[in-house]
Amino acid sequence: MGRFAQWRRMVLAHGHRLLDRAGEPDPLTGPAPSLNRLDALVEGFAAGQSVRWALAGAPRPLPEAVDVAAYRIIEESLTNARRHAPGAPVAVRLRYDPQGITIEVRDDGAAAPVGEPRGADQGLIAVRRRAERIGGTFSAGPRPDGGFTVRAVLPAPEEAAE
Repeated sequence: MGRFAQWRRMVLAHGHRLLDRAGEPDPLTGPAPSLNRLDALVEGFAAGQSVRWALAGAPRPLPEAVDVAAYRIIEESLTNARRHAPGAPVAVRLRYDPQGITIEVRDDGAAAPVGEPRGADQGLIAVRRRAERIGGTFSAGPRPDGGFTVRAVLPAPEEAAE
């Protein structure tokens, strides 16, 4: 069996463990994903595409798993907006409440062409799993008036952050 086949088999068997390390800093790529870096993330996607973001509620420290999941959900949503609705305006909303945080990313792109279901994207499947693994909910789909919305509600009770 070749090295690639061995590596592939190991990833398939232990991939969930590899995903759990997503919050650890990688010396080659910099600090761990965090909502503290949301400005830089949005700015990176804003080149060539109008991206605005709004914050509601009082930001507070989040458990690392929630912080990383929130960042990755926004990152994947922006990536999909760029891929499937290039040039369309995108809005990112992040709301803190006593139970946790709610993330909503909406693009104003056209409806997906027939045969190209945006909701079946592998990246969205991965972030759905990430959200559900920490007890959150996740939904993604086309809007009736065109465009696409990704929404996640992640648990992070205020008392747990204290």
